[in-house]
Amino acid sequence: MDQRILEFIGDLRRAEMRISPSEALDALAASTEIGLEDRETFKSALATTLVKESRDLATFNRIFDLYFLDLQALGEGLKKALGPEDPKIQEMLDRLTSEAGMELDDLTELMLSGQGTEMEMAIRQEGQGTGLERLMYFLQVGYFSRRIYDKFDWEAIERDLSRIMQLLEAKGLDPGMLARIRNYLDLRLEAFRRMIRQHVERELERRAFRQGEKLTREVLSDKPLFALSADEVAQMKAVVARLARKIKDALALRQRQEEKGRLDSRRTIRQSLQYGGVPMEVRFRRRHREKPKLITLCDVSDSVRNASRFMLQLVWSLQDCFSRVRSYVFVSEIAEVTQAFNTYPVDTAIDWALKSSSVDYHCRSDFGYAFSRFVKTELESLDRKTTVLVLGDARNNYNDPQAWAIRQIRERVKGVIWLNPEGQWGWGIGDSVMPLYAPSCDIVKECRTVGQLVQVVDQLVHSWWRRGR
Repeated sequence: MDQRILEFIGDLRRAEMRISPSEALDALAASTEIGLEDRETFKSALATTLVKESRDLATFNRIFDLYFLDLQALGEGLKKALGPEDPKIQEMLDRLTSEAGMELDDLTELMLSGQGTEMEMAIRQEGQGTGLERLMYFLQVGYFSRRIYDKFDWEAIERDLSRIMQLLEAKGLDPGMLARIRNYLDLRLEAFRRMIRQHVERELERRAFRQGEKLTREVLSDKPLFALSADEVAQMKAVVARLARKIKDALALRQRQEEKGRLDSRRTIRQSLQYGGVPMEVRFRRRHREKPKLITLCDVSDSVRNASRFMLQLVWSLQDCFSRVRSYVFVSEIAEVTQAFNTYPVDTAIDWALKSSSVDYHCRSDFGYAFSRFVKTELESLDRKTTVLVLGDARNNYNDPQAWAIRQIRERVKGVIWLNPEGQWGWGIGDSVMPLYAPSCDIVKECRTVGQLVQVVDQLVHSWWRRGR
């Protein structure tokens, strides 16, 4: 069972749940202590040791059901899966094998005693050399079941059962009782054979889940944001949340690794003078890292609203990486929505920012007017510690682009990054004024997918870290 739990933990990690080796050991210890008889108690014990954040609970429940949906059939409960329980017959068989001193095949003993957990582990062990890792389709279930089936010595089991029946017949049992016992043994033998197929079916289900999760993330991360359906937008919220956590975890790891700082040789030598030049205390040099400020300007017109949604979600999920985050949304008018994120959960704040702020969402885009209003009201609050992150397609509906506004912003801040959800082929064509804004930006990137968005924000966070060294 320990192996089964370790595989379960492996799938939780593949689903991007953070589980340390010590937590895995705690889960194994808890499962040993609690036992398998009570499914809910067992589940609670694993959840207590493995789940650290409430948002991971849904993932835990989903994968737990894949592994332990049939938990009632394990331990004592698995005896029921091996055929109808008959205490009188079972007692008779136990006494017979003990008195006769019969040496039985290991699997025969497991089957007779109803040790289903050990039987399942035997099936799992035999399946390791059958190429089960190539299992991908339901049509393959029969093939791999047969391959595992053929690795067992069924003739030895049949010989053991025949010997048992001969001994019972020699004891003078009536034909009716003998037929009842033989039927009992046949049912348990058939149940064992069914367990092989059930094992393969469960393995297929787990593999389908792993591949499905991976494929969903990969497909959605590379799918153009404007093409996402309502259901896919909902799925992408979880994907973006996981990606944000990966960025934070990677940064936190680097911070922990460098907590001591770099060796300060001068201070170390100076300190050693009081010990006759022998270094007794090693001194380290720590560089103060001042987190950057971040301002986001998000175009929330219909054509790029999905992109703005995910950028706001990503940025505010990473707000711990910045000393201050301020967010604005615009179509023509521009409005600050920072307070919403300080007041409500991220999802609620995003919905409010995209639907309920003072911006007229149904008007035609006017980047020039929005930027000029921002300069008029917010320019004095900008400084050299601030990075401005703009997301928009720069489709200005032939209005005055007022490119001077972006130039003035750039003069006051550390840098301007522009993410454009439209492909580069469209920049400068029609009403696109991207070529007029680009010279005032430090970075201009195509950002048609969530994968591209995450990459840019990841680079922004880690470039701050590298510059702080």
